[in-house]
Amino acid sequence: MPRLKLLYFLFAALSLVSLASCGDDDDDDVSPNVALLTQGEWTGSAVFVNGTDRTGEFEAQSGIDISLYTSLFERDGTYTDRYNDTVLVDGTWEYENAERVILFDKGTSDEYRVVISKLDEDELFYIQAGIEFRFMQ
Repeated sequence: MPRLKLLYFLFAALSLVSLASCGDDDDDDVSPNVALLTQGEWTGSAVFVNGTDRTGEFEAQSGIDISLYTSLFERDGTYTDRYNDTVLVDGTWEYENAERVILFDKGTSDEYRVVISKLDEDELFYIQAGIEFRFMQ
């Protein structure tokens, strides 16, 4: 009888260990920067030039309200940029240079790079052609 109890407890312990290891492992197979970038949609918040907020000037010159611009990066290496809920562009992305640079649309005539100046749970800042575009979650 004591052996039967021991087997019962051993089986129960094994079951608990098995269940505990069955969590969501989506973040385990990607780097922290991929997890941050692909955690959801990024919404434009500001445009900076040489450390100065130039959002108003950018909007006046380009006619683009940066707060209506969104970017969504997927873990499969695709992205979609929208303006006012209308798709502007979609394509592919990948990291370069120790995940400090995003390469868009590699191998196409639309290929370009941006340098990430900040990436955390709430903010994505990147520099393109000397202009820093800031996005929020």
